[in-house]
Amino acid sequence: MDVMTLLSDFSLVLQEKKQNGAKIAAFLTHDNIPEEMMDACGIFPLRMMFGGNEEIMNASHDYLPPSTCAFTQSSIGLFSIKPSKYQFLDLVDYFLVSNHCVSDICGSEIITKYFNISRLNFYVAYTKNENSEKYFRLELEDFKRQLEDISKFKLTKDKLYASIRKYNNFKQKLLELNSLNLIGSKKLQIIQEAMLFGPSYYDKLADFIENNKNKQVAQVDTLKNVILTGCSVFINDYLVDLIEEAGGNVCFFDTWIGNHYYSQVFSEDELNSDLNPYDLLVQRYKKNTLSDHSVPNFLDNKIAQLIKINNSQKKKTSKNVGVINHIIKFCDHFSMLSSYFKEKLQKEGITVLNLERDYSGSNRGQLSTRIEAYLELLE
Repeated sequence: MDVMTLLSDFSLVLQEKKQNGAKIAAFLTHDNIPEEMMDACGIFPLRMMFGGNEEIMNASHDYLPPSTCAFTQSSIGLFSIKPSKYQFLDLVDYFLVSNHCVSDICGSEIITKYFNISRLNFYVAYTKNENSEKYFRLELEDFKRQLEDISKFKLTKDKLYASIRKYNNFKQKLLELNSLNLIGSKKLQIIQEAMLFGPSYYDKLADFIENNKNKQVAQVDTLKNVILTGCSVFINDYLVDLIEEAGGNVCFFDTWIGNHYYSQVFSEDELNSDLNPYDLLVQRYKKNTLSDHSVPNFLDNKIAQLIKINNSQKKKTSKNVGVINHIIKFCDHFSMLSSYFKEKLQKEGITVLNLERDYSGSNRGQLSTRIEAYLELLE
């Protein structure tokens, strides 16, 4: 499905939801947001996961300086000029302000203030310890009050549990997709579509997996495998296409639009335990040790997982696997730690490319050259 068709279909889905009385709450996509709670209250969680271009990015400069995360700039720009294919943003009732990073807070607050969108709040501690878990539980309780006030629904434990199970089944199906022998651009397209539509995409996802699970894509075997980590690649971004044009294939998406999302699943034993649904959400937060909100250990945890993924991929193909650390310009979370990250992995024999960029079209040639040169280093 091309981007225009995807966004047109998505717009129709949102219009139907609004006609049926649903509310729509948008947020800058990242981890720890309890989308199940919104779903259980009849509120559709709309992830802002759309790649910017130069025009959209520059449209934010009346609100934020250019020295701000390019993704945040693009999200503001989308609300500022609302290109025709993004007209569904007019349907947004609420915007969730959270604190994944400084740009997330600033961008979300600007969107609510200047584009007249009502605000929801959900904040997460940056450390990971017993006190942060207690704080997360308090935030869940406050979020419940906010959602009940706007939806006029009582968020019962049964409704929340049903939503948790629905999203869990959806993520488990995405994990099946992750194991298919598909070229990276196709896999990412399906991941993005699924995460945009949410669990209603489950049947399409299941059909796609059934139709492709026994296929062997010859092209994958001729390309050099890389793991994509760092910042997510959003809808309408060309980065993965550049990697494939240069002779590479993204065999694993170690990003929030990817494994960080669908790896956070509950086992059947957990779902059938005596834990109430809020305890389950706290437990998931506790186990999310790869999140940036797991100071001080998240980077070492991330490096350890990448080494494990690399070894697993290399065992399958008998070929060296590289790591492309995708850094959206002015993303403090990844840019400040990129040297340490690269040094640690290269000591393990893993070749790393720290690839920093924004959404300017003029960068495409330079990016291609850097990716081609990097892939030549892989055996």
